[in-house]
Amino acid sequence: MSKSYLFNYIKLINVVFIFLVNSLFGQSSHSINLFLANENCEKGSAGINIDKLATTDTLFIKWSNGQTGVNSINELLSGNYSVNVIIKHFIDTTIAFKIEKEECTVIISNHFTPNSDNYNDYLQIANVINFPKFELLIFNKWGQKVHQQQENYSPWDGNWNGNAVPDETYYYVFYFNSENKNKFLKGHITLIR
Repeated sequence: MSKSYLFNYIKLINVVFIFLVNSLFGQSSHSINLFLANENCEKGSAGINIDKLATTDTLFIKWSNGQTGVNSINELLSGNYSVNVIIKHFIDTTIAFKIEKEECTVIISNHFTPNSDNYNDYLQIANVINFPKFELLIFNKWGQKVHQQQENYSPWDGNWNGNAVPDETYYYVFYFNSENKNKFLKGHITLIR
């Protein structure tokens, strides 16, 4: 007994929706939603949801990484993958997908208030742990260095040589790799006590 299915793909911000419609026998259709998270600062992941699955349906799921019987997989490096979904007497399909490698971005806070109120007292840098050879330089408006650190991240408290620096705008250069300074971020930070 041959069955025919119509596949529609819609990609929206790393989420792929796949709708399966049984076009021949008028039986209740099942829909499979495939969700993807690309590899960036963390490894990628993929998962499926199956709509209209009855408790009497026999379901088998096998991912191309070897995992079976689970609706999601994690720790995926960029590359091509697939998932085979079998719903006995209804669907036997394999869905191919790709996990893309996206750039891991460093996010540097643009202001902080080191006034010892335990709220926003330190300059925060997100995802710095992914760049173990980083170097951070911070300068005042006259170009004098007021802070420097490399390879061992510690949130800046607004002090230089044991003294509190004044309220003003400071300028930073963040090198992703201190040994190869071709890739860097520049920006400004406002310090308000």
